[in-house]
Amino acid sequence: MKKKILIIIILCVFLMSGCINNKKEKNNNTSSNNSVVLYFSATGTTKSIAKKIATKANSDLIEIIPKDKYKKEDLNYNSDCRANKEQNNPDARPEIKNKIDISKYDVIYLGYPIWWGTNPKIILTLLDKYDLKDKIIIPFCTSGSTDITTSINDLRDYNPNLDIKDGKRFAANASDYEIKDFIEKSKIDINSKDKEINKMKVIINDNEYIINLENNSAAKKLVELSPLEVEMAELNGNEKYIYLNDGFPVDSYKPGHIEQGDVMLFDTSCLVIFYKSFDTSYSYTKIGHIDNLQDLGKESVKVKFEKN
Repeated sequence: MKKKILIIIILCVFLMSGCINNKKEKNNNTSSNNSVVLYFSATGTTKSIAKKIATKANSDLIEIIPKDKYKKEDLNYNSDCRANKEQNNPDARPEIKNKIDISKYDVIYLGYPIWWGTNPKIILTLLDKYDLKDKIIIPFCTSGSTDITTSINDLRDYNPNLDIKDGKRFAANASDYEIKDFIEKSKIDINSKDKEINKMKVIINDNEYIINLENNSAAKKLVELSPLEVEMAELNGNEKYIYLNDGFPVDSYKPGHIEQGDVMLFDTSCLVIFYKSFDTSYSYTKIGHIDNLQDLGKESVKVKFEKN
């Protein structure tokens, strides 16, 4: 009888030890980069992608919940709906219902649907309400076809003090491979120790300007090629261009509108400086923007690109 009791005690100790070990293993299953997937989703599409990213990145998951939930009629873009009114109102800041604690995270995967070509106004509410200054922000979006670039530029313009990396657009049926590839590329950004160059000098006909560079591979390629001296030809009364021998990495999208001072890549090797604003249906990869660029006239110009 004593032997049976002793065996039972040993088995209980063994099982309890196993449970404790399993519990420890489960609790240690946390993100190596202390990250969270923070997302807003009105229809569930972004939520689905966010959950996949959280699983693959081994991150926590937090939803941005609006105080007033968006109903189907609020998203009817062919009417005078709530979403249209908010996107057309620069002061609109939809209230967030839930309290969001991001204090313990170093990396934030920030997800949202594309509305009117950019981020929903509730994302600006987030930026107003919470201090993301010391965080690494990696955006992702969902849309039918609109690229993420404009929304990222808008976020960077809204708060230039934030460390916002290049993001990625996902379709609703994004594959596991796309999710994994996005996370792997994000890790390279997170762990990169190289100081990013975000400005470079450009001299056009002896006038010196600064290009505020995009954080993408095309901009980095232009920095690698500098110092670069070229003569850029005139086209259409609004741009100067040159076809370079070196091909560039591309991440093209349709901006819809060109701003005076935009520096773009057309196709894989045509470098363009736009000196007037206009609407366009063409696709470009944005390299950067020159503030206060003057009218460059109707003749070709001599241009020198240099590291700042």
